[in-house]
Amino acid sequence: MTRTSDERWHLRHWLLLFSLPTPSLCGSMAAWWTDLGPSFVLQNASTGLLTYSLCHSNGTPIYPQDPPVALRTTYAPKKGTALAATGWYDQIGSTWASVFYQNNNDDIVNAVYKCDNRTGLYGQQESNVISDRRGTPNPHTNSGLSVTLLGEQEGYRVFYHDRSKALQSLQFKSTDGWSYGSPVSSNTNRSSMEIHSQFSGVRNVTVVTPRDAQNMETARLNVDSTYFIDTFPTPLKGGLNNTSASNRTSFPYDSSRAPSFELEAWNGNPKAIGIAIDTDTTRHIFYIGTDRAVHWIAAFVSASVEGGFRAQASQNTEVWPLADESNSDFMIASHIESSSIRLYYVSGGRIIETKYRDGNWDRATPVETANTTIIVDEGAGMGDAGLATGAKAGIGVGVSVGVLLVGAAAAAFWILRKKKSTPVDEEATAATDSVAAPVQPMSETGSQGAPSLAAGVARTGSGLSADKWDAEAKDKSLTPPPRELESPNLASELPEINDRNELPTKHHVTELP
Repeated sequence: MTRTSDERWHLRHWLLLFSLPTPSLCGSMAAWWTDLGPSFVLQNASTGLLTYSLCHSNGTPIYPQDPPVALRTTYAPKKGTALAATGWYDQIGSTWASVFYQNNNDDIVNAVYKCDNRTGLYGQQESNVISDRRGTPNPHTNSGLSVTLLGEQEGYRVFYHDRSKALQSLQFKSTDGWSYGSPVSSNTNRSSMEIHSQFSGVRNVTVVTPRDAQNMETARLNVDSTYFIDTFPTPLKGGLNNTSASNRTSFPYDSSRAPSFELEAWNGNPKAIGIAIDTDTTRHIFYIGTDRAVHWIAAFVSASVEGGFRAQASQNTEVWPLADESNSDFMIASHIESSSIRLYYVSGGRIIETKYRDGNWDRATPVETANTTIIVDEGAGMGDAGLATGAKAGIGVGVSVGVLLVGAAAAAFWILRKKKSTPVDEEATAATDSVAAPVQPMSETGSQGAPSLAAGVARTGSGLSADKWDAEAKDKSLTPPPRELESPNLASELPEINDRNELPTKHHVTELP
């Protein structure tokens, strides 16, 4: 029997997905916010596959583990790549994701995906190497990555490290496509290469990176197209934003006065760093320290004047449970209009979500899961009577990988038999990322870009006692058995409308002081 390339890809990745380790083996992570709420993608450290939360999750992510679902990639991500991602909800009701990573040649790749609202699965629409544009410095083999989506006119900014560890940028505009942007910070004295960025207005972007074992560095792009470099807790010599030229080669500290605070449990080598900006243009920065705890620094704004960064109070372990590893990786998603922030990281063997809204932190909850494999019979009411849609993580214990692989092979065989015996439903086939209809790659002139974004405010989910889930984690194996869960609520099917490929028209106009 001859199998199509799509069938072979699907069978191979089905078996890989069933053998995926638990979240404790997560690699790099990235999260973003659309009008449906937060979404995230993470790399499995063992297989290198990019798994993701369901794209029709509403208000809070649903991350299936029975098995996870993986993005299809034209250029395979290198294991250990940094990840960056953004997304939007367009004017015709489709959710899109734009993911950035390094391939095995250390190129920076941009892959664009469209959500099937019935299944929650992404279908790949295009994939391009973007670091090969004229004049672009070669990326460092272990470059950090961050992306900011600025709107229809300004497009994307992607931040990365070159081979000398200097901070560089790539840009995308709908009129020009991808091109080299500019240097951001020519400082090459960096203890690690994590990057995160956020913006609060047209071209008003802040990029934050580790500097050394005592300090962080920020680069801020204002409307004059100049990056201003600063460090904290120890400022640079000459005062705030003294290095207005981003090509400056000397970045001496001001050692004439002691710093006003210290970065607690900071050794300059976190696996992630994150920034969010709220409606008051307060800049919030987060990291997980050597003590496995979340740490929070903020620069609040009063009477249109921004104060310096200051350490904020720690939260108790019901709000910020300890991460499983020191200097742990984590994801951050934020929504400036509602001043909402979400943090995601692994604690107790599970990915947890902690929420900041209305100036307060909510109790952390484990990210929910659901059975979203294509063997789900959408017409059958599957799952135990006591299980709600999006059942809590960690159900069941003790099934061996061998049993999972046998089950996977049987399921894959059943799918192929069904393909032979029944007509192909074009819409159902397009629902999986493994058989998404191909789209011509975007040209350098940007003939194919990103669709537009509709306005909306996300809803939030309910809580679960952190003590209860921590206790459960100790009593249960980290690998759940294959158990059929109730299928997720599916969004109503959208009418047949030609896809739009244009960047979101909505952008923020608030400027930082």
